[in-house]
Amino acid sequence: MSVCTYHVGDVFEVMASMPDNSVDLVLTSPPFLRLRSYLPEGHPDKGKEIGSEPNPAVFIDTLLALSAEWDRVLTPHGSLCVELGDTYSGSGGAGGDYNDDGFREGQPKFEGSARKGSGWPDEKSACLIPELFRVALAYGINPLTGVESPAGRWRVRNTVRWVKPNPTPGALGDKFRTGTSEMVVACKSKDRWFDLDAVRVINNEDRMDETGFNNRPKGLNPNAGFDDSPGSTSGVQNPNGAPPLDWWKITAKGYKGAHYAVFPPELCKIPIESMCPREVCTGCGEPRRRIVETAPGQGGVHPGNNGGGTTGYGKGHRSVRTVLNQHWSVCGCETPVYRPGIVLDPFGGSGTTGAVATGMNRDAILIDLDDRNIDLARERIGMFMVQA
Repeated sequence: MSVCTYHVGDVFEVMASMPDNSVDLVLTSPPFLRLRSYLPEGHPDKGKEIGSEPNPAVFIDTLLALSAEWDRVLTPHGSLCVELGDTYSGSGGAGGDYNDDGFREGQPKFEGSARKGSGWPDEKSACLIPELFRVALAYGINPLTGVESPAGRWRVRNTVRWVKPNPTPGALGDKFRTGTSEMVVACKSKDRWFDLDAVRVINNEDRMDETGFNNRPKGLNPNAGFDDSPGSTSGVQNPNGAPPLDWWKITAKGYKGAHYAVFPPELCKIPIESMCPREVCTGCGEPRRRIVETAPGQGGVHPGNNGGGTTGYGKGHRSVRTVLNQHWSVCGCETPVYRPGIVLDPFGGSGTTGAVATGMNRDAILIDLDDRNIDLARERIGMFMVQA
């Protein structure tokens, strides 16, 4: 049975007690810079809240310090997924959280709003926090200060755009309504654990043909994915469907509890299914990986555009291989004992990540500074949750 362990405390202090190489996926959404405060005034841990940093450069430093700890606790095959929103210089903060549906009783409106002045861009300008964090991960420096990152360099694999059909209302003025947020996907290893076949989609109406053009080769199953990368000798017709794009249309859903910045469960499912292994050997630490067997190439069609229209196949015809069988690898240990994959959410809140992880037969570790969230998380995770 999967287990979700919930720690109440400062994220740095709790993570310092965690062993190296002990989690397979970090999936989280840290508090955004100068948008809201979660703890009430007078709370003994008020000064430990992340998001209250004086300027973007210091906030990036905080994220990089967190990333250094995430690097330490991640297994060599692990991945990092961090969802971040942006802040406008000189804005009032709070967004649409302070209304009847998203207001924790007794919580004052956040007065520590984003500021203009030293260390900030001009008033009304976006601070570009998500972009700055991605640059910091990829190049190993805080781009606002040039100081080397304690987290070192990461391999940034994707920037996923969360597209919200029902975004939170907010002040518009002379800008368009914000309806997206960004999740950076990064890792340290060149061969991280990644299971694309687990998250393929069939008949997704919101996407083009999976080749990128409206030119599917004749004879291919319209529900099957067709993978084709430069330098490959053939494509693969996959019965599981086409790979997801790097934007996910997910409706932001309210939560009847008292926490007001809730991850939608759908935003957790694809990262957990594709980046947290189902089983990991407790002896050698090797995750079980999907092995796909394909049939030899058949025919010579290849989706491509030779300039003669959307159905031309042009030069470089390649054969199409069909998936025949899939199974899971076994490590070299004589009598391997496997544990479930482990997901860490350092800002666990009301427990969405833990609920999704345990529902997908993974273990989870949640951390949160606010002890009021314990009951909310227990309500959502149920018997799978234990408090550390």
